[in-house]
Amino acid sequence: MGLDANYPAVTMNDPNGHVAVYNQDHVVIGTLGPTPYESPSVNVTCRLKKWDDAYWYRLLNPNGWSFPATSAYVSADETHELNPGQPYPIPECSDSSCLSTARRFAGPALAALGAVTGAGALWRRRRRK
Repeated sequence: MGLDANYPAVTMNDPNGHVAVYNQDHVVIGTLGPTPYESPSVNVTCRLKKWDDAYWYRLLNPNGWSFPATSAYVSADETHELNPGQPYPIPECSDSSCLSTARRFAGPALAALGAVTGAGALWRRRRRK
């Protein structure tokens, strides 16, 4: 796998070791390893605190590993930035779970608000008669 110069990359702390690559379910789907047989570096999109209250890097491309994945991660403890700050610093991952939670409750909440408002208007109308 080649690196994309438009995205930050991380590489293994131990150039002769191996680093596990995990999928979204924290199952090992592959490894980073020494050249020439494996790749010691990988492009990443962001950094987040996830399993075991540790920091992880989310890979740019979760495809091409031994098992399918919708997202892939490597440990920040076992890797470091290949070229710090190039092409830009690795950002923190945004937490989309808050947004999805808000969307899940917004519909029923608006419906309940509409029902209460409608009931109040009906009550006022009957009270005037």
